[in-house]
Amino acid sequence: MSTQGRYSRAAVALGVLSTIIVAAAIPSLWTRLSGAEVAPSSSPAAKDDPHRSPIALALSLDGSRLLVANQTAGSVSLLDTASGKVLHELATGNKPAGVAISSDGTRGVVTHWFGYDLALLKIDHDRMTITGRVKVGPEPRGVVLDRGGKTAFVAVGAANEVARVDLETMRVSARMAVGREPRGLALSPDGSILLVGNARSQEASVISTQSLGVFRTIPIEGDNLRQVAISSDGKRGYIANMKNRGFATTSNNIDLGWVLGQRLTRVDLDTAEPSFATLSLDPRGKAAADAHGVAVSRNNKFLAVSLGGTHEVMIFRTDGRRLPWRVNGSRDLLPTELLSGDGRYRRVPLGGRPTELAFAPDDKTLFVANYLADAVQVVDAESARLIRTIPLGGPSTLSLARRGEILFHAAERSFNQWYSCNTCHSDGHTNGLSFDTLNDGRQDLSTAHLRSHKKVPTLRRVTHTGPWTWHGWQTDLEDAMLDSFTESMQGPRPSSEDIKALIAYLDTLEYPRNPYTDPSGQLSAEAERGKVAYRSAKAACNTCHGGPELTDGKIHTVGLEEPDDAYRGYNPPSLRGLYDKDPYLHDGRSKTLREALAGPHSADAVSGLGELTEGELADLLEYLKTL
Repeated sequence: MSTQGRYSRAAVALGVLSTIIVAAAIPSLWTRLSGAEVAPSSSPAAKDDPHRSPIALALSLDGSRLLVANQTAGSVSLLDTASGKVLHELATGNKPAGVAISSDGTRGVVTHWFGYDLALLKIDHDRMTITGRVKVGPEPRGVVLDRGGKTAFVAVGAANEVARVDLETMRVSARMAVGREPRGLALSPDGSILLVGNARSQEASVISTQSLGVFRTIPIEGDNLRQVAISSDGKRGYIANMKNRGFATTSNNIDLGWVLGQRLTRVDLDTAEPSFATLSLDPRGKAAADAHGVAVSRNNKFLAVSLGGTHEVMIFRTDGRRLPWRVNGSRDLLPTELLSGDGRYRRVPLGGRPTELAFAPDDKTLFVANYLADAVQVVDAESARLIRTIPLGGPSTLSLARRGEILFHAAERSFNQWYSCNTCHSDGHTNGLSFDTLNDGRQDLSTAHLRSHKKVPTLRRVTHTGPWTWHGWQTDLEDAMLDSFTESMQGPRPSSEDIKALIAYLDTLEYPRNPYTDPSGQLSAEAERGKVAYRSAKAACNTCHGGPELTDGKIHTVGLEEPDDAYRGYNPPSLRGLYDKDPYLHDGRSKTLREALAGPHSADAVSGLGELTEGELADLLEYLKTL
């Protein structure tokens, strides 16, 4: 096969789709899935007992009670840590994403990713009740409580802000603008500083809880920022994240850590100058994938990082020899000195998809939310062993879609387990990054010329929006995934059951409700004028972005082509949820929608009939946000 032919059948616009089957922590559910393929199943999952999919947890100050946010069940579980029993489960809202508990254990809060609200929980010994609810904005994730349990801070992802909620009056009392898509939050022990991890802008924000403003922004070399933590002395923060290295997805580049890698990032909170340091988490030949959770013991003896793609927790010990941090930079691979066996670095296999972490007051017991195992796991950091699994409930038989979800979050079938589908298509959406996945028939030989880099598209409603790839050359979704398995991921050939399972999961991915639309469907006067502009001959948006999915499924030349493109023209993406698809255009060259429509994808560039006036452009932007 020619080089061009091999590249043209490489990674598709679905991005990096993994094929691994996960061996999880509950053997009765996962025995079938420990081999090379997804085993067929004749019976669906029980509808009356949903998967819990714990995504976040919070531990009371004395360590006796644990709150767990169950994302797919729409509930919160209250656990007694001594007995390992679920005391109560309470339905709370649409896709819980973050939880916090007061220091005395009598009050909790939970945010709802698709519900756009925060619910206040009263905890009375072994029971919970909802005592209030506050609308906080679109797609809230992380949440923390002050020590008195009277104030909550919420990361409102799609609004790029942190909301302060007064729990006595149940009102949002302040909003603070931060970076792109805030997710993780951590409050310093004295309550004066709030650390915010911004998932899509390569930076952390530091907020004063007194002045309610960002007083420091710390640029870091990191993407996909997830859970954040602060040391007990308040001097340092820790962030679990990925780093996009920018080279093409060849096996050699993957193995050297030149495509992407996982990092533990440390930020200094007690210095005037913003600074960061990193620990690369990937040993060559057996990489880490999808860093998600991070926790630091109160005596600062242990650091823990969860890796959802490789189904494990890494434990770093800090009370002996110092860890080899790289200040204001990053290594490609895990420092070789940590492989000496001196106890500073250990890997604990857990199965499933470990997400958030919390250390108990004894400074050695680590609690782990395991999304795909429907369980909370308990790890002893001293011995680096899994010592208990606490089932939260779930069906006894995995549905086809759930088995596809397992495939989506697994990294072992990528080359040396470097990444999963979820690495780039975060939560089935996009992480806003661009990669040279070779799907345009050519390869960038260095990061100095990025014409082959293509933006990671959303997978929401992807089963309805063929053809696939930015050039639209892939017309069969099953073939697209087969190519991703064997070319992009460079793994073994999947079975037909694998592909069916993954398609079943992709078919469940939907958009959250649009925060820019009125519940009645009525548009503002500006958006109504923008709707007219959208359909005008000058803008001609509906020529390519029409139909129920706002794409016509055809290939168009729109002035964005390169002279050496292997394929001519581009496949117009759906404009659904456009407000949250930045950056824009196939290579992400436009940071904002205004930049795209006033520049390389302007009305005159598309139709040749002249530019929109400033007023027409402003109205069009108002309408596009409502799609």
